[in-house]
Amino acid sequence: MDFNAFHYVPIISVRPSEMQALEELPPYAKTGILPFVVLQPWTTAKEFPSTLAKVSASTAGKPIIVDITDEVFDGARRPVHDVFDELRDPNNGYAAWRDFVEENEAFTPVVQLSDPRSIAPQIHAFKAVGRGVVVRLHEQIFGLAENIAQLFKSYPYNNDVYFILDFQRQDKNILTKTLIAVNTCKSIRKQLPDCFISVSASTFPISFADLLEQEIFERRFYTLVADQIGYDNHIYCDRASVRAEKQNGGGGSPAPRIDNALSAKWKFFREAEEEDRDEAYQIAANRATTCPEWIDHGIWGTEMIKRTAAGEESAIYSPKMPTSARINIHMYMQAGAPEPAAEIEWTDL
Repeated sequence: MDFNAFHYVPIISVRPSEMQALEELPPYAKTGILPFVVLQPWTTAKEFPSTLAKVSASTAGKPIIVDITDEVFDGARRPVHDVFDELRDPNNGYAAWRDFVEENEAFTPVVQLSDPRSIAPQIHAFKAVGRGVVVRLHEQIFGLAENIAQLFKSYPYNNDVYFILDFQRQDKNILTKTLIAVNTCKSIRKQLPDCFISVSASTFPISFADLLEQEIFERRFYTLVADQIGYDNHIYCDRASVRAEKQNGGGGSPAPRIDNALSAKWKFFREAEEEDRDEAYQIAANRATTCPEWIDHGIWGTEMIKRTAAGEESAIYSPKMPTSARINIHMYMQAGAPEPAAEIEWTDL
């Protein structure tokens, strides 16, 4: 894996809105993106191949990083849950996980960290596979970063190793954690000067009442850290404008809202008072497309918003679709994609 070929790593899950947003990106925009996909059961599908089929359709077989969900499968069990239990089993150094990765040539694996004794065997196996090795650390275990980095020192080169410091859910206060991030990055680079590094988080809002826009704090956080540790071998990474935690149901459907993703902030167009939800989405989309900061990128996400503003049937009339459109636009913007050489086709809903 040549991590140097990529300049954006979005962390996404196997959920309908996220998979469609990735799938609908034009090919030229995907060139510099290395998706980090957290594998989980595909909606209500019973079998594991449904998850792999959706991932393959969304990524077109291009290289991706893969991790395993830590979700606890409560309620009725399905056969797919048994497969995930096997992949998360630490026996024999996560043998099932290692075999799974080796069988899928497009997958670059994330080292599973729940059993410290299994870390070294995974590193050895994944190094032998030759597709790169990814270590994702949550803030609670940043103190182990240098120790884990030391496990790679016996290998002749480590520019195929990628550490992600995942701060998970955050708000604007993530900017105050720059020193923590910088010191952790330096402790890793002390052991592995040639490895790749990212800091990541999700600062997407939880509440939207009276909220018209918000800065993308992940982008500024990346810059603050990179200014101190350097931009070489430092990849921008975020949650693709998705919250870090799973959203629970309840409370009814959210107020109709259209989101637009700019390079450094999100714009929110919410219609909480409109009783007709279809009309509310159309009004919100009209406000989005007439906003002075609106840009029609000619991609699927902006096209869906335009269709909604025009009142077309194949447009945004449910909470899933504006989420998918926003993620699609956000990934496009953060990838810094060049303009297309020719007209790009995208699929209808």
